[in-house]
Amino acid sequence: MLLANYHIHSDYCDGKNTLEEMVVAGITAGLTSLGLSSHLPLPFTNDWTMKEEYIDQYLNDVKNLKEKYASIIELYCGIEIDFFIDRQDISDLAKKIIPRLDYTIMSIHTLGNTKGDDVSYIDESQHDFEQGIEKYYQGDTQAYIKEYYQGIAKMVTMFEPDILGHLDLIKKYNQNNYFFNEKDSWYQETVKRCLDVIATTKTKIEINTGANMRTPGVGRYPSDWMIPEMKKRNIPITIGGDSHSVTGIVYEYEEAEIYLEKCGYHEYWMLNKGRWEAQPLGV
Repeated sequence: MLLANYHIHSDYCDGKNTLEEMVVAGITAGLTSLGLSSHLPLPFTNDWTMKEEYIDQYLNDVKNLKEKYASIIELYCGIEIDFFIDRQDISDLAKKIIPRLDYTIMSIHTLGNTKGDDVSYIDESQHDFEQGIEKYYQGDTQAYIKEYYQGIAKMVTMFEPDILGHLDLIKKYNQNNYFFNEKDSWYQETVKRCLDVIATTKTKIEINTGANMRTPGVGRYPSDWMIPEMKKRNIPITIGGDSHSVTGIVYEYEEAEIYLEKCGYHEYWMLNKGRWEAQPLGV
């Protein structure tokens, strides 16, 4: 049984419930280790990340919840931090906040000029993603995808986050191979080169189970064919629901665990008394 969830959003960012409501949902679901991970503010205008003036309040609220529920569940304070391809870096604010956290999730959500407000998002809508590829890559989807995975590789080598969030978020609006075909050799080779780099770090790839809940039919992140490739490279994994509501706190956990075991994984990593430890699957 999977007993953790380290990718949880709340109404501090684009989640629908309070931090405490998410904690109670985790307890009710039988989790023993839970991480709260609101989106860190971005250095440009947006409507889905936490506002910078609320960071101290967020950190304090998590601290209070840790104390309140200490006898029931282990709670950890995290934040989801964005890496920007155009900057080849994270924000200055992120670098200041990281020392105050129990763990970090890092991911890529944007394409474009992040030094201004001229930005498109991977996961906002199919139209927005397509416009971004057209504007910044002259419509060359393959060029963007290669740069995206190179960005992931750069991110993990530079910062070694505890968790790599939704590795292949770029497939969110790829229904019917709208942007690319995952079976194409160029795509699979691009992903494998990225995995080769991740395997040299201590970063754990998140098995993100929440994708289907918000975008039915998209599957998990990473795609099923990537899991055996990760196992070949002995890349450690952890679990996250990318939960934006209490109903998504352990969404498709059972299905994910069954598939991970089928692919040869026998353990996943979770925080226990503040340390990352391997835990057996299927127990």
